Amino acid sequence: MVELGPTTVTIQRYVSFDPSKWKSLKTADEAGEALFGVFRQSVNHCSLGNEGKPFASHLSGGLDSSSVSSMLRFINPHATIHTIHNKSKYPDADESAYARAVAEKINSVHHEVFQSEEDLNLIRLQTSLSAQPLGSRLSPALLSTMLLYARDLGSKVLLNGSGGDSIVGSGMEVFLHAFRTRNWPLLNQLLSKRVPFFTPTIFEGWETFSYDRKDFLVKQFYYYNRITRAGRSPLTLAKTYFELARNVDLSHSFMLKRGLKNLLNRRNKPNVNGQVTLGNDELLELNDSESTFSYAQSLRGDLDPLQYGALFDDVFNPMVSWSAENMFDLGNHYGISSRSPMKTKALFELCMSIPDLIKFGEGRGREHFRMAMKELLPPEVYNRTSKATLSSQYGQDMTLRLWNQAKESIMDSTVLWDFVDRKKLLHEVEILNNPNISYDQKTKTWQHLTRVVTLSSWLDWLSANK
Repeated sequence: MVELGPTTVTIQRYVSFDPSKWKSLKTADEAGEALFGVFRQSVNHCSLGNEGKPFASHLSGGLDSSSVSSMLRFINPHATIHTIHNKSKYPDADESAYARAVAEKINSVHHEVFQSEEDLNLIRLQTSLSAQPLGSRLSPALLSTMLLYARDLGSKVLLNGSGGDSIVGSGMEVFLHAFRTRNWPLLNQLLSKRVPFFTPTIFEGWETFSYDRKDFLVKQFYYYNRITRAGRSPLTLAKTYFELARNVDLSHSFMLKRGLKNLLNRRNKPNVNGQVTLGNDELLELNDSESTFSYAQSLRGDLDPLQYGALFDDVFNPMVSWSAENMFDLGNHYGISSRSPMKTKALFELCMSIPDLIKFGEGRGREHFRMAMKELLPPEVYNRTSKATLSSQYGQDMTLRLWNQAKESIMDSTVLWDFVDRKKLLHEVEILNNPNISYDQKTKTWQHLTRVVTLSSWLDWLSANK
């Protein structure tokens, strides 16, 4: 807040965060009990204004959306609740069994809905509503599909579990903290706790291995990743390697075999050269100055940057706020409000105050949230540690469909190329269409292409509304 006086200017933060109010929490039980109360208030507050209409909740089957739907039932034991699940066409992204388990437990009216494939038309609609490019990393068609479906069911409010990963947290930061502080006994203990919940895709026959074998592989896999992430300098890599060798049971043969295998994989797979931006070089040279203002840092205030810096950067990422603006505009257009009970100040303060060791628990993570929801969730959701990812056939087909819908208008554009480098864009299209490149290496490409489509749609809108 900026207050202007005749001779003075006063600047004050509009909001501040104080996690110390929860410093008395010492155990997972205490954290769970406190979290239950705060989360209940959050869900109740977000469900207000439904004007006696049926409640609606977007239920993906993950821990966050399942908790929102389950808490909504706890607060409203006799109300009609519609749970709406985005049914995936692809097995690697199908979470419908988890969603159905929640729906059965809370006795909701459950709906399985396929996402609209009118990606480009919906982007153009949202662009006209927001008068700015959309803050989307992938097609925003899912939000429109869920909002329209809930509205047609008679609801005025659609709840969702958005923001839970960042705000609630998992406690997995304990590994990096133990490594940075060189607490080798603690690191060894944490890795052993993680073994029962580790679900790798790189070790064939994992389920047949003995516990000792799994324990060995989990630790070596972590050490290898820690070495490779130490930096590009050979000296830094060597320093990290020998420090680990002195302090933990590092397997030199595992490191050698793993390194050779990764080297061969890189040689045998297509080379994916990641691009930071598709912007024109001339444009980038004009905009090489870095802003000194950080939105996340200004909100963090005097809180310890080492402890809270990454958290605030994640929660208050400008893209997150941008997407929330788009969601608000779209909800106003459709006549239904999309709300995220996870995104409340009280819940954020509480969760950031809970020590990572409590969150990590016995190795599966999010122990504080599980303790809060243990009576409301079905066992298969309460205990799950897996999660569907967009780095799958789902993300590939959605981006490919969007590009095919938009490519003609994009390539014929007369103004887009003032901002976007055509050669860089075509390189990303080649990556998109290459079936030999794994999905996890294409996620940046999907984002680049989606952002180009949203920019192009905005430029077209500007031209039509001069």
